[in-house]
Amino acid sequence: MKKIVIALLLFSFSINLANSIEGSKIPKSRIKMLNGKYAKLSNYHAEGPAIINFWTTWWPNCEMQAAYLNQLSEKFSNAGLSVLGVNSNKPKILNQVRPWINKRKISYDICVDPSGKLSEKFEISGFPTLFFVDKNGVIIDKVTGFVDGWEDKYLQSITAYFDGEDIDYQKFEFEKESKSKKDAILQIDF
Repeated sequence: MKKIVIALLLFSFSINLANSIEGSKIPKSRIKMLNGKYAKLSNYHAEGPAIINFWTTWWPNCEMQAAYLNQLSEKFSNAGLSVLGVNSNKPKILNQVRPWINKRKISYDICVDPSGKLSEKFEISGFPTLFFVDKNGVIIDKVTGFVDGWEDKYLQSITAYFDGEDIDYQKFEFEKESKSKKDAILQIDF
């Protein structure tokens, strides 16, 4: 019984630590873009709010989420929203990033973090992990993981921020991504 209580306390403590980054400023960092150039992380919230998303090419939920982030980036860039994808592939598979981006027609900026230094600063514990950051660089929300339907939560967070800051934007609905393969064949043997 004593072990269970200790385990529960440790678990609740780790949940509180996971959310401790909300309300703090994003770390000052120089980031390496996919094109090889360097940029400042602070540039992404200079004109308005930003979404900073840590992802990998090998996790399926990152792919589904990327399609929705692409739509948000395209729709709300005129309202000042910036989207930055931070790829966390290890050096051995870093060469998969550009083909992955091109195949999915991702239009938002991508930086790479093969050493995991930026992931460590942001306390990343799983993929994908998304941060919604205000124009002052303060982390408003952190979401780890992605399941179908969470894209609507992203949209609610963005529009609530725009409404609170009195920023004009156009109404928007996602083009929902299909979870099934069009060429799937089902064979049943009785």
